[in-house]
Amino acid sequence: MDENDNKSQIIKCEFCGFTFQKCDGISCDSCPINCKTVRCPNCGYEILPESKSYKFLEDGVKKIRNRLFKSI
Repeated sequence: MDENDNKSQIIKCEFCGFTFQKCDGISCDSCPINCKTVRCPNCGYEILPESKSYKFLEDGVKKIRNRLFKSI
């Protein structure tokens, strides 16, 4: 496994701040829609995966912001 793959598998719980590897979290096995949530092993908080549409919009806003501030 590549070092970059290890870093992408590390998750920080949004509730308690506990840092763990993705494989340490408990996924919701009983979920009929396979939503890919990860449960923090420390506090049990369920972390939803980032949506692709949100990531697309966030990247677009960053590109626009970079272009605007580079031209100044």
